[in-house]
Amino acid sequence: MAKRVKVAIIYGGKSGEHEVSLISAASVYHHLDRAHYEVVAIGMDKEGRFHLHLDNALEDCGDTLPVKSEHSKEIPSLTHQGKFVINADVVFPIAHGPLYEDGCLQGLLKLSNIAVVGCDVMASAMAMDKDMARRIACIDGLKSTRYRVISWHATDDVKTKICKQAADEFGWPLFVKPCSLGSSVGIYKVDNINELLAAIKDALRFDESVLIEAFVDGHEIELAVLENPNPSLSPKVSVAGEISTLHQDNFYSYAAKYIDTQGLALVIPAELDGKTLDQLQKYAGLVFQRLKCRGMARVDFFIDKKTGEIIFNELNTIPGFTSVSMYPKLWCASGLTYGALLDELVQLALTHHRCQQHLVTNYQ
Repeated sequence: MAKRVKVAIIYGGKSGEHEVSLISAASVYHHLDRAHYEVVAIGMDKEGRFHLHLDNALEDCGDTLPVKSEHSKEIPSLTHQGKFVINADVVFPIAHGPLYEDGCLQGLLKLSNIAVVGCDVMASAMAMDKDMARRIACIDGLKSTRYRVISWHATDDVKTKICKQAADEFGWPLFVKPCSLGSSVGIYKVDNINELLAAIKDALRFDESVLIEAFVDGHEIELAVLENPNPSLSPKVSVAGEISTLHQDNFYSYAAKYIDTQGLALVIPAELDGKTLDQLQKYAGLVFQRLKCRGMARVDFFIDKKTGEIIFNELNTIPGFTSVSMYPKLWCASGLTYGALLDELVQLALTHHRCQQHLVTNYQ
């Protein structure tokens, strides 16, 4: 029997998306086939401390992977003398938000000379910043949602001025969201200037800059992208899925995603004509390539209900892996099971790592 690949799952952390991470991590943990993988879990608590769980210690954990338990031990760091502290072949990061999805964790792991599932430092950083991602992705006819950016250090007068300009230009309602966060944390739909200013104040608790976005009366469409093992070929793109939200928040909020999911419907595959689907898949692959992504990404669009125009929203480099998450569900609908998807992601990470080991690191 071939030697099992040892996979270390890292999850949790100092993030507004901490609880989402625990659910995604549990799903990945249970779906990694123990015939092919030895799995260890490293939970990060909300203070940033690391807790190592031994193999099979969490088999009965259910739908949420605990950060620590009676079978775990605290470890001071993920690295020691330039190496990853655990004797693992590959790390699967399932931590969301700043520090973990923006290139910081990826950089630490790269310095530790360990294979990592998903995007590298640069792609993670660019994609996490919604403003930067749109600047790079939206060329050759692809447009993004219209928006303005407000920074935490702007004075109250400047914030009020930008808010009034956005309202005059975009109209109501408007959306407010942290520039570098996901899972709908800190997002508000507002209908007047007072609500807008209050939403910005709250969103700035989560990020140093926030976006004020125009409302798009459109279909919310998501596609899953997977790097092609053959580097000469385009990335693989799933069927499209549509998010239909009947939740009381009136948009795809955190509560609609993870708490009160009864008002949420994921339509997979989305009811689209062939031409529109082809264009969406083309754009999803192009955005993936333009941001120099590796491994996986979920690419989100709107389709304007009046004009049919495709509008880029964002790219997520560590999409949710919960039982209701779009990324694994889209691949399942495209003929790739959850377990097979994990297999491909692990192999892609190992392939990239082998390539990096052959790079010359000195010059004489």
